[in-house]
Amino acid sequence: MKKLVIVLIILLPFAGFSQQQEVDNDYTPVIDKPLFEKEKGPVILIDGGHHNFHKPDGRFAPFVKVAEADGFRIKINMSQIAPKDLKGVEILVVANALNEKNIDSWRLPVHQAFTAEEVEVIKSWVNAGGRLFLIADHMPFAGAVEELAKALGYTLYNGFAMSGPGKKYDVFSFENDMLKHDKITDMGKGVGKVITYTGHAFKMPEGATSVLTFDSKYKVLMPEVAWQFSRDMEMLPADGLSQLAYSDYGKGKVIVSGEAAMFTAQKVPDVIKFGLNADMPNDNLQLLLNILQWLSN
Repeated sequence: MKKLVIVLIILLPFAGFSQQQEVDNDYTPVIDKPLFEKEKGPVILIDGGHHNFHKPDGRFAPFVKVAEADGFRIKINMSQIAPKDLKGVEILVVANALNEKNIDSWRLPVHQAFTAEEVEVIKSWVNAGGRLFLIADHMPFAGAVEELAKALGYTLYNGFAMSGPGKKYDVFSFENDMLKHDKITDMGKGVGKVITYTGHAFKMPEGATSVLTFDSKYKVLMPEVAWQFSRDMEMLPADGLSQLAYSDYGKGKVIVSGEAAMFTAQKVPDVIKFGLNADMPNDNLQLLLNILQWLSN
């Protein structure tokens, strides 16, 4: 019997629109009560030195808008991370980092985005009181930061968390029991509904708290090439695995997200908006604000 291969010719969840997808530069976050006065808040350092698919001046610009509107000061690091780069930094944000070898090759093997020395630098910084916000989407992004996450207790599965073919988004709510009440969701105005757009699932360390938790309908699909799924590829049950979790690490804090689009704003012109600007009602902005507040406390 010939192997059944299902090929999705997209790199993002909206079939047929990948070429037209772009950042929504018109997105402007509305924040009633910013956490800090303008440019008076802690420093957030955004990683831009690891071939990041989400760059601060590109797909990740809406995240920067939110953080700045909340009073945080933004700095961007365009090189490998050394101890000097983290001096005076309260929060380090890494979004969809890649190794150079995987920029145009979203297939196995997936190489590490961070060197062993960088992993040790970040681990030591967090242990001493730093705060890391690690965002890694589906394959190959999860695999690219596998060792960094592992050093902090998280096991990332380099695949796609899905509940069925053609699913464009995932809803986490108290109603479906995939969103849990905790110190982050109940902060501020509270969070009741979060929408994500095809990410990966991970196992969190003992003592961590999962905010977004998959149920038994989900599996982790592990293809050799991103978006090319076959009947005989490895598949893992995702029940109980997380797509967003947080923990203390030494004197510091870590939050890991298995999906990136929920924290930015993108669009296919005249067709659809997704992320912080989504047409479908959601609390993604409030979730991001709560995360930044938890990290800065």
